[in-house]
Amino acid sequence: MAYFLKSGNTFKVSSKEALDLHESLPVGNYLVQVDQFGNFYLEHLESFKIDIKLYGNTIKHSNRILRTFADRPNTTGVMLTGEKGSGKTLLSRRISIEGAEQGIPTIIVNSPFCGDNFKSFIHTIDQPCIMLFDEFEKVYDSEQQEQILTLLDGVFPSKKLFVITCNDKWRIDQHMRNRPGRIFYMIEFEGLDVEFINEYCLDNLDEKKYINQICKISRLFFQFNFDMLKALVEEMNRYHESPQESLAMLNAKPEFDCRDSKFNVTLQIDGVEVTKENLDRGGAWHGNPLTGHVGIEYQSFKEDPEGDWIYARFAQADLKQLDSDTGKFVFVNEENEIATLLREKPKAATYYDLL
Repeated sequence: MAYFLKSGNTFKVSSKEALDLHESLPVGNYLVQVDQFGNFYLEHLESFKIDIKLYGNTIKHSNRILRTFADRPNTTGVMLTGEKGSGKTLLSRRISIEGAEQGIPTIIVNSPFCGDNFKSFIHTIDQPCIMLFDEFEKVYDSEQQEQILTLLDGVFPSKKLFVITCNDKWRIDQHMRNRPGRIFYMIEFEGLDVEFINEYCLDNLDEKKYINQICKISRLFFQFNFDMLKALVEEMNRYHESPQESLAMLNAKPEFDCRDSKFNVTLQIDGVEVTKENLDRGGAWHGNPLTGHVGIEYQSFKEDPEGDWIYARFAQADLKQLDSDTGKFVFVNEENEIATLLREKPKAATYYDLL
């Protein structure tokens, strides 16, 4: 027996077996897609899985977000911001997994969909859903972000939890910041705290005696993230090394962890401090202070009025002082040259700095 499926003014022949109707969207993960005619639809995906132990505030944050979403009548927005590897994705997946256990499906948007057709499609899904926008500022440019603002306003009757992850909060439309009506929570991932590092190392590091050193080293980074910690512990376990030895090879350098980070450099030669004007580019240096091998080029006027450029070199054995709280390194080499590197805190960026 043939069945006729009506869509608009058209009918299509279909079998009974092909008809699989649901009164609501089943629990699961779905990706928003669009066909060649501009019609939106959902593609079913595998659900998220987390195969590692969760550390820090991940469980606490996900529980709070879902409880708030359940308690509020309409739309709730959550923004998770921080560098890659900081824990944003882990939290967003935990929210999805916990939401599924409560009967809430997750809809993923990874293309810059906007406009009335897209908003209408989302609002036809009239059941509680988690809407996940990953790396939002990379997917949506400034104009597209502005067009999607009304989706977050909660003026439609459908109840949605919008979870937005971004690497750079200053590239998010200014009308989303300080607007709890659109983005209720903003959670910033600025690096791992000592409690997280301790717990992870107790579970995974072979040589527990190095835990305190790793905690001190982490404070030299503005954003010591989970990727760094995981790689460092893995490398130390593999080669039975100290943190400093492993960091000599790893792509984890304190001078590269923030775009605005820098060190103030001073250099003393025979007890006399070299002026900033006589340092290469006013205080440029090369190397990695955690593992030594620091080089500073300076200009000497002792014998030649034109000034010879000399390279002061410092090795790991020359590191005489390390203050992890202030980010201060003091090196003294065999020539009695003394170099001091003091970590500067970056200037807080503003929205207008990025225009």
